[in-house]
Amino acid sequence: MSEEKGFKHVGLITKKKDQSFEEFVDHWLKVHSDIAVHVPGLRKYVINPIDREKYPDSPIDGFSELWFDSLEAAEEAFSSPAGREAFADVPNFADHVAVTYLTEIRRF
Repeated sequence: MSEEKGFKHVGLITKKKDQSFEEFVDHWLKVHSDIAVHVPGLRKYVINPIDREKYPDSPIDGFSELWFDSLEAAEEAFSSPAGREAFADVPNFADHVAVTYLTEIRRF
């Protein structure tokens, strides 16, 4: 049996070229995440760093997962002051972020 578990915003992230992997993760975890957790309506937030020295086939350096109740809740959250602050911080640790929205469906 499958069950929908909410709406998810996923960001596929490429770090800044002049940053080490450690600097990238440090900023993402200690600065950006501290901003992101204050986005209104956020139900869950997970960061997933990928060390491309260990996993050279990865086309990205990490991805974020932000859960909301709906697409409308996500759009409202990112329009908030905390959402705008999070968006403004992205260039401090990422060269590129490709965003996609999806519905998570769990099998068990």
